[in-house]
Amino acid sequence: MSEEKDLVGYCGMYCKVCGLHTGEIKGATSQLREIMKKYELARVAPLLGGIEGIPQFLKTLDQLENLFGKCDGCKTGGGWTNCPMRKCCVEANLKSCYECNKMPCQELLKFQKKHFLIPAPHYR
Repeated sequence: MSEEKDLVGYCGMYCKVCGLHTGEIKGATSQLREIMKKYELARVAPLLGGIEGIPQFLKTLDQLENLFGKCDGCKTGGGWTNCPMRKCCVEANLKSCYECNKMPCQELLKFQKKHFLIPAPHYR
């Protein structure tokens, strides 16, 4: 379990309300897979003239569940492994981007533009 101080990422995102950290995304993926199995959609959908490829979709759900397993936060080894903000902060021995005299850098601005505009609870 991560300490509270480790739940704010280098970029400033708060892990405790993120669907990856809380397991919400993994749970939703698991729930969808279980519903599909319960109603035998892999067998039923083609009979209804519907969706092909459900067995592959179920495999994709398994992969998503593994990918979006449980994230302990970037300060404890979780999160995006190639995160440029994490790399920079670790190399400069900073707790977070806010300590950097280059703040806000182009990497952080690019990240925020792409991710902080997503309507998700941890970006509000």
